Parts: sequence; C-alpha cells; structure tokens
Amino acid sequence: MRQLPHMNELQEKYAGKGLHIFTIYAQNHPVEHIRSLVKDKGIKYPLALSWQDEDQRWDMSSLPAVWIIGTDGKIAFTGKGSYEKVLEEQLAKVKYPGLGGVNVTPELESAAKAFAARDYAQALRLAEAAAEKSDASDATLAAAEAISERVADRLKALKNRAEVAEVENAWRLAEATWQVIERRFAKTDEAAEAAARLQKIKENKKAQLEMEAETAIHVLDRDLQFKEAAIEEWIDSYKKFAEKYKESVWAEKVKPAIERMEEDKKAADEEKKKAQK
Repeated sequence: MRQLPHMNELQEKYAGKGLHIFTIYAQNHPVEHIRSLVKDKGIKYPLALSWQDEDQRWDMSSLPAVWIIGTDGKIAFTGKGSYEKVLEEQLAKVKYPGLGGVNVTPELESAAKAFAARDYAQALRLAEAAAEKSDASDATLAAAEAISERVADRLKALKNRAEVAEVENAWRLAEATWQVIERRFAKTDEAAEAAARLQKIKENKKAQLEMEAETAIHVLDRDLQFKEAAIEEWIDSYKKFAEKYKESVWAEKVKPAIERMEEDKKAADEEKKKAQK
C-alpha cells in the first residue's frame, strides 16, 4: 500500500515520456475493498486483479515487489526499492515513445510529442501540416510519413482488438477499447465511429448482461477467496451464479470449474471415509 502514492508520482512525472505503469494486486481482498482503496488513494494507473502464478515464476517473497521492463523488452530490474536510477537510465533511451527508428526533424517535434502523449489525432494533424509546407525537407517528409503510418498502425490495432472482443463476447474489453479510440483520436471520424459503437454497446442488452456477469464472477471469486470459503460454498455459489446468468457465456465458462470442484470434493470425501475405517 505504501507504494501507491509514489507510483502516482511516477505516473504524473513520466507518463508522457515512455513509462507505462501496471500493477498487480496479489492478495485476496474483496473487490469493494479494492475499489475503495483505488478511490481513496486516487490511483491513476491500471490495477490488475486477476493474479495467477501457478508456475511460481515470479519471485516475491514479500510485498511490494517491482519489475522494470527495459526498452529492449527484457527485465532491467527486479526488487523492492532503489530502482529509480534504472528507471531513469531506461527512460533516457526513449525520446519519443513509439517512434523508435524515426528521424524526427525540428519541424516535427510537436507532432512527435503529441504522439508520445498518445494524442494520435493531434500528432497526425501536425505531421500533415509540416509535410504540406512548401519548404519541407526530404527528411521532414519522410518523418511525417513515418509518424502518419505509426498513427494508422495504432488505429488498426485498436479497432481490431475492439472488433475481435465483440465477436468473442468480451464486451468489457470492447467497450474499453472503443473508449480509448474515442479519446486518442478526438475530433476525427474515427472518434465519431467509436462513440457510435459505444452507444450500440450501451443499448445492447446481451452485451450489458455479459459485462454484468463478468464483473459478478470476479467479485464472487474475490469474496470467496477472502473468506477462505469451504469447497461446498464455492460449488453452491458457482451454481447459483450459473443459474442467474444462464443466458450469458459466463454460465458455460464456470461449468468446468463446478465439475472440477465436485470431483475434488468427491475425492476428498472418499479419502475421509477411508481414514475413518
């Protein structure tokens, strides 16, 4: 918990300079407790709740633990503290996040900064404006084209993610992705399309049911883990969930878990009977 305010400071200081903070909540408190924590601490970065380390690949004998992934995609630091020097060294390698390999000329610095801040609509407008000048150099034209291509790549990737999520009934992801497009491509046709897709999701009863079910199962898991519920309560709770959300894909998703738990309970009961003989 003591790391949270400091991470907020890092987010505010380096968010537009190449730093992306992702945190993993590795304990089993109820979702409502975590929501209150996020609100009270004013957390402004992603906090993932789904934490599974079945292969025990992450060494964190105590919390909090920090990993820094460098510009080359490799782990540059792992530990509990004294990581800011490594962070500064890695960030020094990133002048314009997302534009590696692009020779940014002075005429395109504002466009590059907009891109780094993930204001892709503004980056595209500034790049096009620089390229349209009669005295634009070949280097500026090449860099402007590269920035425009990177913007197009970002848009394509985001739209693909949103559309695939809709097909797979991952409506929470679809909604979040369309929101990103609407925000990062503000005042463009792409933003208008994203707004229209978001409205459709809002009006789609099936999508709303899927999102409600997705939230409900995660909340249920957290609550059961926190109270260290017996397997009988897990089975009963999952069956009630499946019945309540029987029109949702999540009802099918929990069936294998119910079957596994029932098998585990049966095996445990048999072992108990043997031990009593």
